[in-house]
This record gives sequence, structure tokens and C-alpha cells, in this order.
Amino acid sequence: MSEVKGLTSQQVKEQVQLGHVNVSPKPLVKTNRQIFCEHVFTLFNVYNFVIACALIYVKAWSSLFFVLIVTMNTVIHIYQDIRSRNMVARLNLIISPKTKVLRDGCIQEIDNEEIVLNDVVFLETGMQISSDCIVLDTQVEVDESLLTGEADPVLKDIGDHLLSGSFIISGACHACVEHVGMDNYATKIASEARKRKPVTSELVKTFKKVTRFTSMLVLPISICLLYQAMGIRNETLNTTIVNTSTALLGMLPIGLVLLTSVSLATSVVRLGKRKVLVQEMFSIETLSHVDVLCLDKTGTLTQGKMQVQDVYTFDTQWRNQFSLIMNSFVKGTLDNNATSLTLQDYFQGEAPYSTLRRVSFSSARKWSALELENIGTIIVGAPEIILPDFVLPTQIEEAKHQGARILLIARHHDFDTFQEDMMHSVPLAVIVILDPLREDAKETIQFFKDNDVDVKIISGDNPVTVSALASQAGIENAQNYIDASTLSTPQELEDAILNYHVIGRASPSQKHEMILCLQKHKQKVAMTGDGVNDVLALKDADVSIAMGSGSDAAKQISQFVVINGELSTMVDVVKEGRLDINNVTRSASMYYLKTIYTILISITCILLNMPYPFIPFQMTLLDNFVEGFPSFMILFEKNISKQKESIGRYTMRYSFPNAIAIVLCVIALKLLAPTLSLSLNQAFTILYYTTAILSIHMIYRIYSPINLYRTVVLIVDIVAFVLVSYITYDLLQLAPVTSLLLQYLIMTLLFGLIVSTCLSKIVVHYLDTHPQN
Repeated sequence: MSEVKGLTSQQVKEQVQLGHVNVSPKPLVKTNRQIFCEHVFTLFNVYNFVIACALIYVKAWSSLFFVLIVTMNTVIHIYQDIRSRNMVARLNLIISPKTKVLRDGCIQEIDNEEIVLNDVVFLETGMQISSDCIVLDTQVEVDESLLTGEADPVLKDIGDHLLSGSFIISGACHACVEHVGMDNYATKIASEARKRKPVTSELVKTFKKVTRFTSMLVLPISICLLYQAMGIRNETLNTTIVNTSTALLGMLPIGLVLLTSVSLATSVVRLGKRKVLVQEMFSIETLSHVDVLCLDKTGTLTQGKMQVQDVYTFDTQWRNQFSLIMNSFVKGTLDNNATSLTLQDYFQGEAPYSTLRRVSFSSARKWSALELENIGTIIVGAPEIILPDFVLPTQIEEAKHQGARILLIARHHDFDTFQEDMMHSVPLAVIVILDPLREDAKETIQFFKDNDVDVKIISGDNPVTVSALASQAGIENAQNYIDASTLSTPQELEDAILNYHVIGRASPSQKHEMILCLQKHKQKVAMTGDGVNDVLALKDADVSIAMGSGSDAAKQISQFVVINGELSTMVDVVKEGRLDINNVTRSASMYYLKTIYTILISITCILLNMPYPFIPFQMTLLDNFVEGFPSFMILFEKNISKQKESIGRYTMRYSFPNAIAIVLCVIALKLLAPTLSLSLNQAFTILYYTTAILSIHMIYRIYSPINLYRTVVLIVDIVAFVLVSYITYDLLQLAPVTSLLLQYLIMTLLFGLIVSTCLSKIVVHYLDTHPQN
């Protein structure tokens, strides 16, 4: 092989001066100004601004308290978004990919953006190709699936082109850079190679639907309310503006959008402090729904710190030369996987035999081979793949059943024919490699079992070895395993992933198909991996998690990167997801209660030609003591149980019955007010307290079953509401509560509680008999 020479420092400087540097468009990171504009200039804030201007125009100063709340919410949101962005940026620096280049005769590791045109780069297994280049010296296998969609590896020979954005999955080579920056293939297709699977957020979908619906209603309802107030009832401009503004404010669940985004952004920061990079914020939500967690063995279940425990040589003519053969093998190999590095650490003596040709290791083959001068072809890999009928010594079998990795070293006389004639290879030795189980593995697996997540181990290693380690980690039915190399049809593969928890000898394409099979059966799948052999599966999993010590390929495609590589950190990730989704789901019912009854009361007011029964200050108090305080306090409860219902069904279960009860109370009082000799102000006073108590009743239902903490929160909420209402009685514009008014209030309240209780039973029965798909 001819010697490869890279650029000199002077040549690099010349290329830099010419502008031939691999500077690509920066990732779309929001600036402070963009974040500010994004949160200030929103549809919600436009509505609030218009309403505030109208109230200022009529000098309704006491009704402007909501402006302070909206402003505080916006400021908090901006601060949290900037904080979250900065945390992600810091963690991105830690995992930022590097490239090895040959300069001045030495291999140097530089940032991708420091590559210049005609640089000679050294590419190894697992590395993402950062610039288009041409292979100079050795065959490599490349995964171009992220660029072309084709899952099969592509063999690249000397003189072939390597596309930026693809990954080396087997072998290593020197390559000459032919394009940089904007001229790169991946850049031209808008960096598709780095795009992860889009995250579908049920929360966002629900919020957008509600926003679109309420936005459609705002204009027609406001026109009708304004026309009736001024054109039919001849009310003053001040009264008209105040009543109409209250109705419009109640339709917008402003705080819920803020609560959701802040909750998720806070989780990004919390996970960042635990050395977890969140590359897709809404993947935190998806994680809370996960049904199955698929783990790799090496580097995930195990520590990834392999050590050679034993070398068992067979009685052949090569026995005395075995150490020299292996020293030469590890010196000549270009593989950089964990097994190869372990062998390189162990065999470090004299290497007298030159490498003539090589076949690099791949996860699909399960072996690598080198043709050594004066020796022949040396094959290193899985015994059952190289020599399927070979019987291992008893002590080696025992080591395998205890979780050790077994490598067979064999020799074949002819490099040109050995792949077709591997069965006639001569076994030279067996190497026993230990990779200890992670200390936190058993505890982590137990957490997932206790929290309704089915854990499956899918590995390319020997199924017996995988089974032994899975048993030590506490995987369910670990002793029942299957060898994926025996699966020949799609149906057999589907049966395997559905019925087994331990699968060995799985190829990269099989891992991918298994993920798709689980999804076909309506399972939400999380996949962890650290090698390039996991990329296809990571790409299509609902949630993808890469270990920080893994390949560039795995880290670039994953939604989460566990930088510290600790398995127990995944528990924190799942807990954060479930905490967020449970808190937001419960809080949504509190916010949507007001949205539902405000829309229905507004329509009722139009039909019955009556003014809206609340003023903005009253709604502000209801917001704070029905939505704000209870939803905020529930965030401190660590509810990590799996969500059982969608946000829509949860809202229907809790918000709908109480909202309908409030609306029926409005209709009843409007119709009965003349008979009971109630003034409009007295009727609206009864409705204010009825709405507050029925809302708190809904909170009680959401909080059930009641514990000490929830009891204290409810008591504080009720006492605070009563005290604030008493202190601000004049601002609330309520009628004095006489004994007669109190009687009517109690009767209205009993009517509302009876209606909400009956409706609740009907809704609960319907939901329980019509389970969620």
C-alpha cells in the first residue's frame, strides 16, 4: 500500500486564506431577540393587548389586573427559554464531533469546521463523515440511510466518493476532502443527515386545536355581545366593554400554554444538570408514554470496560506463534470497536507479520479478517458464525454461561476464498473477554418493571452471554432467549420480539425491523444504543437515547444523549417525562374548565339577551385560585405513574361536568331571577360564589384520593379565596350577602353540585366503557 501524505501547515494556511474551510450554516439557535419576539408577539398577547386598550379607554382600572399576570407569565417564559437554550448549547459543546486529519505527517484531532479543502482525513467505524471526500487507501462500508433512505450498507473502494452526513459502519480509511462548507452534499440537502425523526406532541396538537377553536369564536361572540349590549339593552360603553372583555379573556387558556412550555423547558435544564442532553424538547413528553424499552448489551447494560480474562490456544502448528500472530493482527486492523480496542490493549508485543489485505468487522458479519504475510488469513469473531459446528471446551462454555464474550481465532489458507470456505478454517484459539454488568443495572431495570415499562435486551452478541447478563440484571424471563440469526422470515422476527425479552445475534437491520414490529402493535418504543449498528433502530424509535461514550452516528440521531453514560440516568429521564405529562394533564382540566363554561355562558348570554355575569377582576381571582394556585402546587407532587388517559379524555372526565353545571346555574338564575325578586347584581353575586365553589369542587375531584398534602392545599386555597374576596369586595362589585341571598346561594349551589355529580357519573361510565385506543 502506498504511503498517504496529508497537507503541511503552510498548505493549510493557504487553503484558509482562499476561504476553502468547512464552515457550514450554524444550527438554528434562537437569539435573545427571537425568543423575546416569539413570546411577546403571540395571538394570545394580541387579544390581551386589544382588551387592555379597550379597558384603558373606558378607564376600567380595576379590571386591568390581568395585564400584570400576563406580563409576569411572559417574562418567566422568556427567562426559562433562554436558560434552556443556554444549557443545551453548553452540553452540545461536550459532544461536538471531531475529525482526525493527517497534517505534517501526524494525526491530529480538530473541530469539523477546521477542515480545509484537500485535507486528508482518517475515518473510523462509527464516525460521521463531515465533508465529501474520496477514499485513498482501504475499503470501508458506509451507512447512507440518513441521506438516501436505503438501509443496506454501501461498500466504498479506493477512488469512491464518500458523502458528508453518512457514517462509517465497518473499517477505516484515509480520504481526501473534495468539498467543504456549502459545497458539501449534506449541506446542499439542508443537513438532512442530522435531522432526527420529528416528535409528535399530543399536548401541542391539543393546544393548537383549542386555540384554533377559541380564535374562531372570539370575533363573532364579541360582535354579538357588543351589539346586544349597546344596540338592544342600551348599556353604557363602560359596562359593555367590561362585560365583553371578561367573556373574551375567559376563552383563552393563557396560563396552560405557559405552564406546559415552562414545565418542559425546566426539565431540559434539570436533565442537563444530570448530564443529559435533550435534543428534542417534546420528546420528554413522548417518553412518558413509552411501553417498551429496548436496551443494547455492550456499553448500556454492561460497563463497556472489556478485559481479556483468558486465552485458550489449541494444539496446532501455529501455537508457539500465536502471540506474534495476534500482535500483528491488532497492529494491522483498522477496527476501533470495543472488542478490537480490548485486544489491542492485551496483545502489545512484537508484530513481525505485515498486513496484506483486510476485511473489517461489521455487526452484520460478526467477524473481521486480515491476511498476514507468511501466515495466511486470520479470522477473529463469533465462534458460531465462523465455525458453526465447532464445540467449545467445557470451561469456555461455562464462562459464556456466566456472561463472558467468546472470540474464536481461526486461520484459512486463502484470502480470496475464505468467505465462501470458512467452514474449513482451522481454529487456533479462543479468547474469553469479560465486560462487567453496570452497578446500577439491576436497580434501573427494577424501576422500569415497577413502572409499566417492558424491558427487552436486543444485542448482536451471543444469546447465551446476553441471557446470563440479563439474568444478573433482573430481566424478566431472561433464561428464555432466542438467536436472531435463526430467524428467516418476517413473521418469525415479529414473534421473537413480541414473545422474548432477550434476543442475541441481532443484526442492525433486524434491530430496526423489531422496533417497527413493536410500533405496528401500538407500542411506544424507546431505544438505547451507542454504536453505529444501532443507528437504524434509533432513527425510527419513538424515543432514541444514546450513551455519551457512543459513536457520532448514535449521538447525532438520538433525541437524548446520556453524557455520563450511567444507566440509572435513564430513570431520571423517564421520571421527568412522566412528571411533566401528569402535571400538565391535571392542570389542563383546571384551565379548560373556565374555557368551556366561558364559551357556553357567552352563547347563553346571546340567546337570553343578558350581560356577561362576571367582570375581569372576578375572573382574575377565579383564575388564580382555581387555575393558578392549585395547578402550581400539584407540580410539587412526584407523580411518576404512567399516564392512562389523553388530555382530552381527562378534561372530559373532570372539567366537562362542572362546566355544564355552572352554565345550567346561569340559565336557572336568569329565568328565576324575576320570580325570586333578585336584581341583576344579586343574581351575578350568587353566580360568582357558585362558580368558585363548583370550580373548587372540580379541584377536589382531580386531587382525589385526598392525602395530607392535598388537604392542606385545598384548605389554603379556599381560605385564601375567601379572604381575598372579602378584602377586595368593593373591587369585585358584588351585592351584600343577606340571609335571603345566602339561602338562594345555597340552593343554587346544591343544584349545581347535584348536576355535576350526576353528569360526572355518566361521563365516567362512558369513558370507562369506551377505553382509549
